[in-house]
Amino acid sequence: MSAVSYLDRYPLFRSRDSEVARERLFTEYGADRFDKRGREFGVQANFVRLESIGLAFCAYDGATSLSFPESQIFRQLFSIQGAAAFNTDGKSGPIGAWSPIISGDAKLDLDFAPGYRQLVLRIDAFGIARLLRSLLGDASDATLRFDSSEADPVLMTQVRHDVFRLAEELERFGQDYSPIAIAELERAMMVRMLLAHRHNFSDRLQRPAPRAGRSVVNVVESYIEAHWDRPLDLERIAEVAKVSVRTVFREFSDSGRGSPGQFARRIRLHRAAELLRRPDGQTSVLAVAFKCGFQNLGRFASEYRREIGELPSETLKNARRRQ
Repeated sequence: MSAVSYLDRYPLFRSRDSEVARERLFTEYGADRFDKRGREFGVQANFVRLESIGLAFCAYDGATSLSFPESQIFRQLFSIQGAAAFNTDGKSGPIGAWSPIISGDAKLDLDFAPGYRQLVLRIDAFGIARLLRSLLGDASDATLRFDSSEADPVLMTQVRHDVFRLAEELERFGQDYSPIAIAELERAMMVRMLLAHRHNFSDRLQRPAPRAGRSVVNVVESYIEAHWDRPLDLERIAEVAKVSVRTVFREFSDSGRGSPGQFARRIRLHRAAELLRRPDGQTSVLAVAFKCGFQNLGRFASEYRREIGELPSETLKNARRRQ
């Protein structure tokens, strides 16, 4: 197997036995066809499942083809090395730096050349549709449908970067992430996908959000302060404010108060400072950062110093000295 690998903390299987690979691909990934071509064969698969998204690393040492039946999953494939092709719903072509976003509405066929490596982003169709409705304030049950036009290459370059960064972050810290960090990583990834790809809600998503009044900001800030230790629930925020999420963001921006996410980060930085000032024997900067929803320790330290006026390590050291 190649040394190129991601998500090794989340192994699914690794085999040179084609029958073992067939069984695992069917049961774990939901494939319904598997064929190997040629004598050389080997498959490595790693997979991490979050709430509404999953991320998989797959490596094929021999020529292989797979099929997947209809499902309630959107997929996008990101090539790392080697050659591959897809065919679904009358559309086909090679997989470059990224594939089109692939709906689960139709059967999907994939062909991999020897030595192919990829990351696959899997998004639950209900999860991303729920997020979209909260963004728009849309109570309808209209189905989200991505169209077959080319995605915005600038935005997709950022999506690809974010997908690989997510894989690296999960490999380093994934099992230590708090629910806050996981939920917000997922939401950011799904919003990025909604903006990068054309779909039947794109025009509405790109229109200016309606106004609602500055009182919305006060309501949302009060809610976030009371629920700082929970993931930023956009649907619940929209419900509390009685407007769409996009309107909430517009009112925050127009008031010069940033965004709900920025406000939540400031609140969490102050909560982190409180925890570091009252340490017990198990308190560490890393543990506090994760508890307060910060998944990148360097970024946490930088933002903490900007907001609190000193590094988190200094806060903890001073608190232990006082003890």
